[in-house]
Amino acid sequence: MEKILVKTGVYSFVVTFFILVAFMQIEESTTDVEGMTSFVVTPYPEFFFHIFRYSIITSIIAVILGCVYILSNKKKE
Repeated sequence: MEKILVKTGVYSFVVTFFILVAFMQIEESTTDVEGMTSFVVTPYPEFFFHIFRYSIITSIIAVILGCVYILSNKKKE
Protein backbone atom coordinates (compact mmCIF):
# COMPACT_ATOMS: atom_id res chain seq x y z
CA MET A 1 0.00 0.00 0.00
CA GLU A 2 2.77 2.42 0.93
CA LYS A 3 4.62 1.76 -2.32
CA ILE A 4 1.52 2.57 -4.38
CA LEU A 5 0.87 5.80 -2.46
CA VAL A 6 4.49 6.97 -2.84
CA LYS A 7 4.44 6.28 -6.58
CA THR A 8 1.10 8.06 -6.88
CA GLY A 9 2.48 11.10 -5.08
CA VAL A 10 5.69 11.28 -7.09
CA TYR A 11 4.09 10.66 -10.48
CA SER A 12 1.26 13.13 -9.88
CA PHE A 13 3.79 15.76 -8.76
CA VAL A 14 5.99 15.32 -11.83
CA VAL A 15 3.12 15.19 -14.32
CA THR A 16 1.40 18.22 -12.81
CA PHE A 17 4.68 20.16 -12.75
CA PHE A 18 5.33 19.52 -16.45
CA ILE A 19 1.75 20.31 -17.45
CA LEU A 20 1.79 23.59 -15.53
CA VAL A 21 5.17 24.58 -16.99
CA ALA A 22 3.78 23.95 -20.46
CA PHE A 23 0.40 25.66 -20.10
CA MET A 24 0.58 28.25 -17.30
CA GLN A 25 1.07 31.77 -18.61
CA ILE A 26 3.72 34.02 -17.14
CA GLU A 27 1.89 37.23 -18.09
CA GLU A 28 -1.66 38.29 -17.33
CA SER A 29 -3.68 40.94 -19.08
CA THR A 30 -6.29 43.10 -17.39
CA THR A 31 -8.75 45.44 -19.06
CA ASP A 32 -9.95 48.60 -17.33
CA VAL A 33 -13.44 50.07 -17.51
CA GLU A 34 -12.22 52.52 -20.14
CA GLY A 35 -10.90 49.72 -22.36
CA MET A 36 -7.21 50.12 -21.54
CA THR A 37 -5.35 46.82 -21.41
CA SER A 38 -2.33 46.36 -19.18
CA PHE A 39 -0.01 43.37 -18.85
CA VAL A 40 1.50 42.11 -15.62
CA VAL A 41 4.54 39.84 -15.99
CA THR A 42 5.25 37.49 -13.09
CA PRO A 43 8.96 37.14 -12.23
CA TYR A 44 10.43 33.68 -12.87
CA PRO A 45 11.11 32.78 -9.20
CA GLU A 46 7.51 33.58 -8.26
CA PHE A 47 6.23 31.79 -11.38
CA PHE A 48 8.06 28.56 -10.49
CA PHE A 49 7.02 28.88 -6.85
CA HIS A 50 3.37 28.94 -7.94
CA ILE A 51 3.91 25.92 -10.17
CA PHE A 52 5.70 24.09 -7.35
CA ARG A 53 2.91 24.95 -4.91
CA TYR A 54 0.13 23.78 -7.25
CA SER A 55 2.05 20.57 -7.96
CA ILE A 56 2.36 19.80 -4.26
CA ILE A 57 -1.34 20.46 -3.66
CA THR A 58 -2.29 18.19 -6.57
CA SER A 59 0.08 15.50 -5.31
CA ILE A 60 -1.46 15.58 -1.82
CA ILE A 61 -4.96 15.31 -3.28
CA ALA A 62 -3.88 12.38 -5.48
CA VAL A 63 -2.38 10.53 -2.49
CA ILE A 64 -5.55 11.07 -0.45
CA LEU A 65 -7.72 9.81 -3.31
CA GLY A 66 -5.40 6.81 -3.77
CA CYS A 67 -5.62 6.03 -0.06
CA VAL A 68 -9.42 6.22 -0.13
CA TYR A 69 -9.49 3.97 -3.20
CA ILE A 70 -7.21 1.36 -1.61
CA LEU A 71 -9.11 1.38 1.68
CA SER A 72 -12.46 1.05 -0.08
CA ASN A 73 -11.20 -1.96 -2.05
CA LYS A 74 -9.93 -3.62 1.14
CA LYS A 75 -13.34 -3.25 2.79
CA LYS A 76 -15.05 -4.96 -0.18
CA GLU A 77 -12.79 -8.01 0.10
